[in-house]
Amino acid sequence: MDRFEGRRALITGAARGIGLATATRLAAEGARVALLDIDADATAAAAATLTGGEPLPLVADVADEAAVERAFAAAQEAWGGLDVVVANAATQLVGEDDRADRLDLEAWRRTVDVNLTGAFVTVKHGARALLAGGGGAIVCVGSPAGHYGIAAGLDAYSASKGGVSGLVRVAAIDYAREGIRVNGVLPGITETPMNRWWLDDADARAAMAAQIPVGRPARPQEIAAVVAFLASDDAAYVTGALWAVDGGLTAR
Repeated sequence: MDRFEGRRALITGAARGIGLATATRLAAEGARVALLDIDADATAAAAATLTGGEPLPLVADVADEAAVERAFAAAQEAWGGLDVVVANAATQLVGEDDRADRLDLEAWRRTVDVNLTGAFVTVKHGARALLAGGGGAIVCVGSPAGHYGIAAGLDAYSASKGGVSGLVRVAAIDYAREGIRVNGVLPGITETPMNRWWLDDADARAAMAAQIPVGRPARPQEIAAVVAFLASDDAAYVTGALWAVDGGLTAR
């Protein structure tokens, strides 16, 4: 397909997992893709795997607004503007995140800084870039954990992802009349490096699979397919939506 022929996209957290799968999908459909991540070596390596798409590796911590602003400026300078922005970067502080009475404030702040403030900063500078070009699409990657208590002991992560969903809804209203659609994707358990800490445990994996109606975790490419749909003209009448892509996990 060539749904993104001539389009220019910037994806955060693009060095691996869902971000890289999304970059790969958009590039395969004709987009020029800027891959933004905090890990310079991994970002360069990820960009080298793309076929077509004029991959542009960019390095920034999404919690650092000045760095994100510079990255957006670099992409706009390279291509004359942007059409698609995907706010995907996230962290999960395994071993530090916990239930509230045991959760250190610093772990809370670091999680929120990346997952929620990082999404806000990406939406802020993404919206500015899209407004300058007459419109476009923003997709934020959230989590069902932001809506349901399915991640016990990951209070900071769950709260931060709930904030992302709220940001999607209000931004969709803010920009609807100016040609910018804003949607969210809520991936269920997905085969990504972030989840390796427990998916590599056979017993934990089997227990989780038993809770998912389709019986398995998602592949990153399956999440990327929904992100691509929401970023494309096929979703021209979709804004403010939060799409669960979780194999039925939250449908019970």
